Amino acid sequence: MIGLDTNILLRATLDDDAVQSAAAQRFLRSLDKRRSGFVNLLVMMEFFWVLRSRYKLPHERLAGIVRDLLEVEYLEFEALETVGKALVVYEGRSADFPDAVIAMHNRELGVDRTFTFDRDAASAIASMELLA
Repeated sequence: MIGLDTNILLRATLDDDAVQSAAAQRFLRSLDKRRSGFVNLLVMMEFFWVLRSRYKLPHERLAGIVRDLLEVEYLEFEALETVGKALVVYEGRSADFPDAVIAMHNRELGVDRTFTFDRDAASAIASMELLA
């Protein structure tokens, strides 16, 4: 298994650099059963953050890109179930994707409650609680 940095996923997804995008896309196509790629949670979070903050992609496009990434053959994801559940929450506009990932991953790790000052996250995600 080979770890992937955020910039590889960004270049492959955005196709915004003739040299690096082509190399990233070739690299992803080269993955197979014997040589799969691995995307950890930090990379997923940074990937989402860059697409939203730097590229200012709209909600629907962001959700679609994350969903498409999750379906790339021979890419494995840390906490795939968490990421998938967080994406469903985000697609439903109940909460922001990073907030959902944080809360759901904490639950997977045995955390009962995740405290936040984010009212929307606290009202949308059962395991998040508003710190007042």
